Order: sequence, then structure tokens, then C-alpha cells
Amino acid sequence: MRKRLFLVALFALFGISPVANAQSSQTKNAVPKGVPEQYAGRWVCQSVAPGYNIRPPYADLSQPATDKMTTPSTVTVVKFSLKADGSYEAPNAKGHYSFDPATKSITWLDGLHQKTFTKTQIGKRPNGAPKIGFTMLKRYWGCFMPARDKT
Repeated sequence: MRKRLFLVALFALFGISPVANAQSSQTKNAVPKGVPEQYAGRWVCQSVAPGYNIRPPYADLSQPATDKMTTPSTVTVVKFSLKADGSYEAPNAKGHYSFDPATKSITWLDGLHQKTFTKTQIGKRPNGAPKIGFTMLKRYWGCFMPARDKT
């Protein structure tokens, strides 16, 4: 009892809500809930990083508007697999996720994706194909399922 009173007083002193602390621990202890079957499988995600202007070593510094080179934009690819049991695998990570059908969002419960992927949403493309999108490195990443091998 004394320990609990001490903790409540400590939370109040630093302006921390015990309820918010309990909610964050609930997220960590959430039970994995998988995506619908059509979203389970391999995913390929990509994002574009724009090119940038650089000054070559031979440029005339007295004329800043001239002698500029532009690097090409680059496409970055991330691959992972979602399983219907609430787990995921990537070449560099494994972990669990929880799907919320009301908001059609995915919460990454552990692993590398928990720290890097935010605002993960599932949906459908105009042609009916499944899609996933998320934010990582302050950029939007769009994901698609590659065609399955017909063997």
C-alpha cells in the first residue's frame, strides 16, 4: 500500500498519468491479431528519395547559379511477410503485429518494425488488389503483393 501511494505521488510530481502508463503497457502486452486472409503473404514496399543539387569541384564559386549537378532520385525497397496469426517476418526482423478492423490499421507490437513503421493502414486499390501504406523515415511507403507463382 505504501509503495502504491509513493508511486502515485511520484507520478503526480512529474506530471505523469498512471492511466497513460497503463495504456502504453497494454499496447506492449496486446495480443497479436492477424490481418484478413487476402492481406497475409509477401509484401514489397517502395518509396522515392528525390535527387539533390551538388556543386562539382571545378565550379566557379563566384557564380552560384551555374555549374550545378543534380543527382538522380532513388527508389528504396522494403520486403516483409505478414502471417494471419499476427506475426511478421522480414530479412532483418521478426515480430508480431495487431490488426484493428475498425480503423483498418496495423500496430507493430515488437521487433524492428515497432520502432520504424508508423501510421500503417491497409486498403484496396481501384482494381480491387490489396494495398498497405505506412510512414518511415518521414516518407510514405506504398506496398503491393507481388504476383504469386502459378506452379
